[in-house]
Amino acid sequence: MKKLLEILLIHSFKDLVRYKSFLFLIFIIFLADRILRHYVQVDRSSLQLSYLKEVGLQAAPFVFEEFPGIFAHWLLEPRTLLVIVGLFLLKQLISMWPSSDMRKMHRQERGKFGLWDSFRYLQWYQFLWDAIAVGSICGVLFFWSGISFIICRQGWLKLPSPLWLVALGGLVFLSTPIAMAGFSYSSKLAVLSKGSFSKRLSLFFKLLTDWQTFWKSWLFFLIRIIVEGTFVAIIPAGLILTLDNFWLRLFLAGLSATPVYSYVKMVSFKFFIEIYRNDSLVYEEYKTYLTTQSTITV
Repeated sequence: MKKLLEILLIHSFKDLVRYKSFLFLIFIIFLADRILRHYVQVDRSSLQLSYLKEVGLQAAPFVFEEFPGIFAHWLLEPRTLLVIVGLFLLKQLISMWPSSDMRKMHRQERGKFGLWDSFRYLQWYQFLWDAIAVGSICGVLFFWSGISFIICRQGWLKLPSPLWLVALGGLVFLSTPIAMAGFSYSSKLAVLSKGSFSKRLSLFFKLLTDWQTFWKSWLFFLIRIIVEGTFVAIIPAGLILTLDNFWLRLFLAGLSATPVYSYVKMVSFKFFIEIYRNDSLVYEEYKTYLTTQSTITV
């Protein structure tokens, strides 16, 4: 465990500094600043505890009584497909391309124009495989959320209480670490240079079929959600919405988000290699990197 923590924490930081892979992320912060400042208006009086409690009491009837009809309408909307496609393309930007870049880092193939070379490495069938893998994990997440909703809605109908909304949120949240693990592993398996379509899928579904892979991934990505949610989402969004000086809020939001986001991406890549290191496909891909590390049981 000590060696694993050294790889995940210390080695990740060294590689992050070495390849300077976090610098371009300040552009994402700039876009977030423009979007949030334009579309979101903060009423600080609405942050009072009594107001939030009142909203919570009103939310349960809406979720359990009105939302099913609204959700069914959304599914029939043609624009829903466009939104899904847009989200998938965004996922490729923030996941597939960096995974390709970190693949070259860990194979010691990253040159002077690493980001561009990593982009050129990507092929159409890798995007297709990633789409199938992501779609599969989304299907599992949708099924779990649907079952949780049905159970909590039946409870609400028999005994109305806002606690059923809390229970629903808790049940859905339990699935988010596995969902994030699936999104993360899909791009990393997609950029492997070898391995058949079915072989990669069998490795991907170890996340759901192998208990060791499941619980370790769940715990790791739960920690990632907490860290990333705090430093990449909550703090930057709060700074963007509450500070008036553009350069100050951009600097502080970037200072919080960009190094932390890049760091957890690097740590996640190393965690992926460690948790799949006993598989021949992953071992051969990163053999040079793995042979420099002591044997670790993850």
